[in-house]
Amino acid sequence: MSKFLIALSLAVILLSVSSAFASVEVISLLDVQGEGNTGLLIGISDSQLKELLPDMKMKSQILAFLVKTPDENILFDTGLGDGHIIKRLSENGLRPEDIKTILLTHLHPDHFGGLVDADNKAAFPNADIYVNEVERAYWVNDIKNEAVINALNLYGDRVHVFNFGDEVISGIKALDASGHTPGHTVFDVNNEVLIVGDIMHFPEVQLKMPEVSVKYDVAPDKARESRIKILDYAADKNITIAGMHITPPGILKIKKAGQGYEKF
Repeated sequence: MSKFLIALSLAVILLSVSSAFASVEVISLLDVQGEGNTGLLIGISDSQLKELLPDMKMKSQILAFLVKTPDENILFDTGLGDGHIIKRLSENGLRPEDIKTILLTHLHPDHFGGLVDADNKAAFPNADIYVNEVERAYWVNDIKNEAVINALNLYGDRVHVFNFGDEVISGIKALDASGHTPGHTVFDVNNEVLIVGDIMHFPEVQLKMPEVSVKYDVAPDKARESRIKILDYAADKNITIAGMHITPPGILKIKKAGQGYEKF
């Protein structure tokens, strides 16, 4: 993940975009945006890349999403540990104390980093944290990642694990999207929107060529399978997707087009 962060020339852009669905409101919270590194792509030739990106430039961004249901405010991922997501929440009238539920797609730094504030305390003091059991075990027990361990320990018994297929909380189901990481999870919110995490990092390329993975996928082949499965599901069911690395506001609908997909 460090290669990803080094590769970007990141600039903070203030942006909160809201989309209303039948029973939920999805608000896009932009952490940072900058230039992407085409050298991170796997499974694409120079000629194919040139065809898709004539100027060989593409954007990269980090987002989180706030989902407002009739009952509560739910935060999906927390961005980097830079406080930007908390600022975006403030722009929407919310304090960190107001967030009671945080669902994590996976445990890369740009998704869990915002759990910890500058004083190494829980940035969301009243929040319960939900993370895939396989994902937690991989980073805590197998990799023994100190940053992950520290972040989760700050929330103590308010950290809850779930499995693929579970209804994590009412109306939100955990879908298997493993490959980017072992427990990478897509959340199906009321069959209205899929919070797809890192299913795609560079949609300019991966929508048209979903077989293309990235170098920081733990299992690139499995990541490809999961990407196609989830994008097929979204297209077939006409479900909106919201992705943490999709061009802001990161919320779109797709349809099948040739061997890939396109926005509509």
